Amino acid sequence: MKSSLDRLLVSILFCFYGFIHAQTGLDVTPPRTYYTSAAGESTVNTIKVTNPSKSNSLTLTVSVNDWEYDGNGNNVITDAGTLKNSAAKWISIKPQSFFTLAPGESQEVEITVTPPVKRFDSLNVHTALVFVTQTNPVDSYNDKGALIKISLRSGVKIYHRYNEEVSPNVDFSDYQYNKKLRKLELSIANRGNMWTDGTVVTELVNQNDGNKLKLENQMIYTLPGDERVVGIPLPAVLKPGKYIATSTFSYGDDDTIKMAELTFIHE
Repeated sequence: MKSSLDRLLVSILFCFYGFIHAQTGLDVTPPRTYYTSAAGESTVNTIKVTNPSKSNSLTLTVSVNDWEYDGNGNNVITDAGTLKNSAAKWISIKPQSFFTLAPGESQEVEITVTPPVKRFDSLNVHTALVFVTQTNPVDSYNDKGALIKISLRSGVKIYHRYNEEVSPNVDFSDYQYNKKLRKLELSIANRGNMWTDGTVVTELVNQNDGNKLKLENQMIYTLPGDERVVGIPLPAVLKPGKYIATSTFSYGDDDTIKMAELTFIHE
């Protein structure tokens, strides 16, 4: 079963009612970890799990899921081994997948990725999601004084690519003005064989008076084959007129730059 999260790489609080007040927490770093290897070759990275609480111990379990982006860049989580680019079954956890942290204590967890000796698809990039989940809910109280239970979970994205030549390639495929939603919509497609991240920078020019306006930057993360619609909000107060929007995106070691322009009338 799939579930969509607006922001995956933050702790998720599961509680019964209202707002929470508790001296508890869970820190897992880094939020992403990257692997490069040949088929059959093991690669090891380490994550650090910390209990920042001054009073509560955490009993934790480490599990593995699949994940992908939807068309808006949100994270979609699925069961391990269900996506075509899944690396979930390649992952092993050391020293163990169950452990307890006392208040203020940290532990390093080794995540090993070992792709099969025989490649079973033509994909260069495979991914997985490692969850660290608290299994001993903590009692707390909401603003109304009701007793609630709090359990924390934090995820780490796993990226693996084979050690062959990479060819990042991100194209702008469409650019539109959404009058109803008061935003620009830039369609992006990752046609390369590499995960590609970067920032879309957009500037408006009012053709009536020549004034320039910089819009909010949009950070994007893509996997090979992803098609994405990036929403670029317009200012709440924007003078009516004819505008030219210019959006640029740079990526790769050589800072390849893609540019798109759109002329639209804002009324």
